[in-house]
Amino acid sequence: MKIKTKILVPIILASTLVSYSKSPIANTFDPVAAWEELESVLKQQYAYIDKPDFNVQHMFDEFKHRIKSAKNKKEFADISQMFLRHFHDPHLNLGPYDEKDFSVFPTGSDIRATYQNNRFIVDDIKADSAADLAGIRPGAEVVSIDNLPVKKAVENIFGQAFKQLTVTQINYGVNVSLGGYRNKERIIELKHHGKLQPYHLAASYKSINMTAKGPTITYKKLNDLGYIRFNNSLGNSNTVSAFKEAVTKLSETSALIIDLRNTPSGGNTGVAEPILGHFVNDKAVYQLYQVQEGDVFYKDAKLEKAYVMPTTPHYAKPYVVLAGRWTGSMGEGMIIGFDAIGAETVVGAPMADLLGGIKTVKLNKSDTWIELGFERLYHVNKTYREDFEPHILLSPADRDANGNDPALAVAQQMLNEKLR
Repeated sequence: MKIKTKILVPIILASTLVSYSKSPIANTFDPVAAWEELESVLKQQYAYIDKPDFNVQHMFDEFKHRIKSAKNKKEFADISQMFLRHFHDPHLNLGPYDEKDFSVFPTGSDIRATYQNNRFIVDDIKADSAADLAGIRPGAEVVSIDNLPVKKAVENIFGQAFKQLTVTQINYGVNVSLGGYRNKERIIELKHHGKLQPYHLAASYKSINMTAKGPTITYKKLNDLGYIRFNNSLGNSNTVSAFKEAVTKLSETSALIIDLRNTPSGGNTGVAEPILGHFVNDKAVYQLYQVQEGDVFYKDAKLEKAYVMPTTPHYAKPYVVLAGRWTGSMGEGMIIGFDAIGAETVVGAPMADLLGGIKTVKLNKSDTWIELGFERLYHVNKTYREDFEPHILLSPADRDANGNDPALAVAQQMLNEKLR
């Protein structure tokens, strides 16, 4: 069975075909019936409904009360999006989107910040992003986002008072807010070494859109080591042949570094499995999964195995894999897959935690759609995929305070020492 951890096409179709009605029928919109449909789908099909660190039923009840004020389907969608963000799952989304919606996280993200001692501190910066090119570095304090104090910006994400949010929700909210609104420039005010400075940043999608116009993979030699980096391309079938070319050209290297730090948009197994296949000689298990469908709750579902088959050419030498804050969905699946089939180690920061394999469900009573994880994914050692962390854990992993690449430097040092 193929596991799709990021299904892009249904979203495109849904956002193209679905629009909010302006006909007189809109006056008969029943927000409570629409909410009950949303709640039913989540409880029956969302494999992570038991994961949150808050009282889920209480939150359902609270937002059901709020949804009564929705005058139309657009307001219903806005309130529902606030509700879903409480789950801090980047795979859990509701659309269609408009220009007043936030950029999808982590694709629309280039600054990673965390809440520490009542301050919001930059942890990492996405390489080659607008934030990176502007010179923003880890250690800076985020003071305001689009002219709002950070706590107020976080409250806007959830529609809740800051004191009602968990630390996990706060961290998720600040990073969604830092990504800004869809296709809109951002103003981020930072304090660094006691000095306040505003940064006017391009829309967070801009660098991703530029990446899509370039090669799916870049590769090079670093002395005797080979280096291959994915350019947010795990949903592009051309990536399979591009990776094969890279492995062939780097076949004489003594070891390989595989960089999955720029995969925030995920992808699919049709791309991932042939790539993993270059590193096995025989059919091998690379991840496990359970499917929640119909009346079968995921805890009662059979734990299935996902396999990878050998692909030529075979690379039999040591290899290290890089992960980070912008390793998402199928990128996370490939990380645990490489770990299962023989990588020397995984270097980097904790990943983006896009939960499960997803599907898109049409919500007929509100003319919306919901994207949710219906497959629960596991490492071959039966631990949850989202609990996996690199063996050599770094923070930051993409850019350090001097603008250097810490994860790549550690991987090179480790492999060079191994090869002596």
